[in-house]
Amino acid sequence: MVGQNRISAVVCSTDLARSQDFYEQNVGLTLSHETIENHLVFECGDGTSLLVYGRANPNQADHTQVRFWSADVAADVRELTQRGVAFEQYDFPTFKTVGSIATTPGIGSSAWFKDPDGNTIALFQPE
Repeated sequence: MVGQNRISAVVCSTDLARSQDFYEQNVGLTLSHETIENHLVFECGDGTSLLVYGRANPNQADHTQVRFWSADVAADVRELTQRGVAFEQYDFPTFKTVGSIATTPGIGSSAWFKDPDGNTIALFQPE
């Protein structure tokens, strides 16, 4: 059954070398042996992965494309900030980031950053 299969997040990049550096050095992911030409596969938790593939056209999506689950989103924000990741700041009528984190009662806390190609990546700590 498909619902029991492994899942992988997929984003595109116009510069795979730049993306590899960002995801290894800034985010702290490990490049997988499953990487093939024009693709980067990064190992993530619980057998999941992030696939970054080369594409001539830049990303056009304006929504979260990858979400990393977190046990402590504030600690993860601090660590990634120290590694050079810049977090998005939001100030909307329905939610606002405070210290780069938006908290939604009954749901959890989230923080967002963009990779070098503008892909939106989230950290999410369920309540």
